[in-house]
Amino acid sequence: GERNAMVSPQSSAQPPRSTPKGGLRAVVIGGGVAGLAACSAIAPHVASITLIEQEPMPTEPMIRRHTPQAPHVHALLDSGRQALELLMPGLGAALQNAGSLPLRVRSQWRSHDGHEWCAPEDTGPVVLSQSRPLLEHVLRCRVLTLPHLLVQTARVRGLMLAAGDATRAPRLIGVSLNDSDGQRRQLDADIVVDASGRAGDSLKWFEAAGLELPPEMTRHPDIRYTSAFFARPAQTRANPPCAWLRPARAPATQGLVMAPIEGDRWVVTLIGRFGASMPRDEDGFRQRALAIAGPELADSLASARMLSQLRGFAIKSVRFRRFDRKASALPLGYFPIGDTIATFNPLYGQGMSVAALQAVALQQTLSDHTAPAVQQTSYLTAAHRPADWAWKIGGAVDRAYAQMRQQEDADCDHFAERLRLAFSASVLRPELRGQIDRVLHLLDAPEKLDALCTEPV
Repeated sequence: GERNAMVSPQSSAQPPRSTPKGGLRAVVIGGGVAGLAACSAIAPHVASITLIEQEPMPTEPMIRRHTPQAPHVHALLDSGRQALELLMPGLGAALQNAGSLPLRVRSQWRSHDGHEWCAPEDTGPVVLSQSRPLLEHVLRCRVLTLPHLLVQTARVRGLMLAAGDATRAPRLIGVSLNDSDGQRRQLDADIVVDASGRAGDSLKWFEAAGLELPPEMTRHPDIRYTSAFFARPAQTRANPPCAWLRPARAPATQGLVMAPIEGDRWVVTLIGRFGASMPRDEDGFRQRALAIAGPELADSLASARMLSQLRGFAIKSVRFRRFDRKASALPLGYFPIGDTIATFNPLYGQGMSVAALQAVALQQTLSDHTAPAVQQTSYLTAAHRPADWAWKIGGAVDRAYAQMRQQEDADCDHFAERLRLAFSASVLRPELRGQIDRVLHLLDAPEKLDALCTEPV
């Protein structure tokens, strides 16, 4: 229940207390959202889980050193919310008890069309708004109650493989690592879930092991963030808070997100693209925010007390590794997830939700009692599907910028045209907006827009 979800994490020195059916040993590399979701996904199917993280697991919500994006706006799309609830029933209630706010898209998660703030309307999807540290904390507290999980503070240095042959890929038998005191050692495993993230060393491990690297697509959206936390009036049922999203839309290179989070706070994130200058002090931050937000938010911004220092973050490029196209060459037992597979333009809030959907795919794959090679291929196909959806959506919107550098992608171009037609049709047919939002929230495949665009207006 929710009470158990908020207990303090167990000590990393505590051994597994019991084992479920089966004898598989699993290692999960990375203790972020993807790694925590993966632990929950594989828990019913393995005898032991070792969760490897480079820094000790915090016992309270805090910004971790290896998540520099944590101080900025983080929203969980409706697909991610539903996926995490499937993996950890009751998680949504636990998050809301801890201060997360469920906001209905367009009615409470307000958007700007480049000319004005759109009139509120409820199209169906719900976004969970909270700080990244709170989300990770609630996930940690749920996952670290697993009786057969051990947390190890260490850094993975490579993959351990048993030799294959001309007809079979090598089998993964564990990982090598440096533990917290710098000692090199080996950890046996039958399954390795690679949630090492955006800055992980996955490809270095592949190269060192002589493995073929997956094909990779890249883009250069060139995003800069500057964020701060502000005090906001306590919410009431009669006057609940809204989030306000004014993304940088081509050709504009500046935008703003102002989202309510736990602790009666706003997190305000200013967005700059393609070399746009960013404010360096509170006065400059407030002036920029007021200029972008307009009079609708002037009172809220002008009167709010800043509670934190300004923090910056930049992402120049994003990439999509197609492990699914090299499934037969991957070592048996290797399961990439989250940012290890793909990173996205953070403006569209897709990364955490894609990782949650991939964790559900992992759970469903392991539930099918098929041969390991079949399970791995099935998982990679399923895990790359939401990543491909998110990749298409981000590319379709970003391609409007003349400064955008990206590889040719006919599928993305096709989706961009379908998205444009769908938005145009929704002006006269408001009922289409909910269907568009389902695609943007990764609840429906992008192909769903094809039917919308071929129906008569």
